[in-house]
Parts: sequence; structure tokens; C-alpha cells
Amino acid sequence: MKIVTPLVAALSFLSRLGPARIHDDATLAASVKYFPLAGAVIGALVTAPFYFGLLRGHPWLQAWLLLVLALWATRALHWDGWADVFDAWGSGARDERFWTVMKDSRLGAFGGVALVMGLAGQLLLLHNALAAGAFGAVAWAFVLGRGTCVATAYMGRDLARGQGLGRTFLAGASSWALLLVVLQVFGLGLAVRPEIALAPALAVAFLGVVELSALARRMGGMNGDILGAAVIWGELAGLMGYTAVSGLPPLP
Repeated sequence: MKIVTPLVAALSFLSRLGPARIHDDATLAASVKYFPLAGAVIGALVTAPFYFGLLRGHPWLQAWLLLVLALWATRALHWDGWADVFDAWGSGARDERFWTVMKDSRLGAFGGVALVMGLAGQLLLLHNALAAGAFGAVAWAFVLGRGTCVATAYMGRDLARGQGLGRTFLAGASSWALLLVVLQVFGLGLAVRPEIALAPALAVAFLGVVELSALARRMGGMNGDILGAAVIWGELAGLMGYTAVSGLPPLP
């Protein structure tokens, strides 16, 4: 299978940046291994205006506008999953009640808090990185987000629930796909300065994979909402990694 078709499918599903078209299940499953590359495209495009000087000297405005661009580019798809997962988790529900709460289209208190805290956290972290001119770290956060999603899917590939796209993407999360994803995440991570920021970012992302996959296993299933939450967790992890080391002196 040609690389371009699954990559286009990844961009089409994860963002507005790919052409709108219907892909078969095999192509969508194959697209999983290119999620980090799709994240690189998204990250590069939403970061580029500020790299080239838009609103230079106004990092708060840059951070806010970049967040708006990211929400537009991704249709806020993953934030929806983030809110749904926290609504279900915060409710304390178990078994089928847990999934009923997750699928409720109404935003609950826990989902609302998660949205506010997540978006506020991303805005603060973006401000810190953009004020320091760490454009590579910002763009790579979108890569790590999609890599975290694939790693979570791999951990829960035997927990597919329902017949939606979540099942299709879980089917594509093979060992081979995970290996390619890890190589992409590390390879594209070379754009991050300082490189030491990769360690805390990957540690926080790994914690997200463990927690989300453990939640899925306790509740007996994994779906697209959990995978969407993993994307957001990974994006936050990438930005946290840079922030964790930004005040440290450079390595000799």
C-alpha cells in the first residue's frame, strides 16, 4: 500500500488539512502508523505564522491565536473526547453506566472543568514556549499527542467497543505500527531544543498511556473518546516537557 493514501486519510480524519473523502476501513487502519506525521503537518502549519514573526513581542496573543488555529484545524475533535472521558470518569459510574455518561452529548460538570483546565493549561504552556521562541517544541507537541494516541490504542487493541471508527483505529495499532510511530516521535523530536526536554515530555505522555489504558481495562472497553483524550494528554505532555527544563542552564 502506498504511504500517501494512509497519510492523507490520517490528515483527513485528524484535521481539516486533508481532502474530505471517504476511506475504507483498511486505509483508515493503515493510517494509524502515520498519525505522528499528520501531527507534524498540523503543528508546523499552526506554528509557522509565529515563527515568521506574526505578533512578535506579544506571546500571550500568539499563544491564544495558535490555540484558536489548532482548534480550527482539528475541529476540536480531541477536546470533545477529553471532556467526555472526564465526565464519565468523574461521575464514578461503572460498567454500562460509565459508557452511557461518556456518550451523553450534554457537557457535565467534570467535563466542563476538564475543558477549562486543559485549555487554560495549554494556553499557559504555549505562552511560555512562544515567549522563548521554542517553535520546534510547540510543533512537536502535536506530534507527541498523536503518538500518545497510538500507544494508548496499542495498549487497548483487544478492548474495542462498538462498531465506530475507534474499533478501526484499534485494529491498526499493531506492534509494527507502534514501532514506526515511536521512530517518528523520536526522529521529529530532534527539532526540540533543548533535547533534554524530550525526557520529561515522554515521561508525562507515558503516564497518560498507562492511566487511560488502565481506565479502559477497568471499564471493559476502549473507544474514540479515550483515544481523543490521549491526543490532548500528549500535546500537554510535550509542552510540559519543554517548560520543565526551560529554566535549567544549558548542558556543557
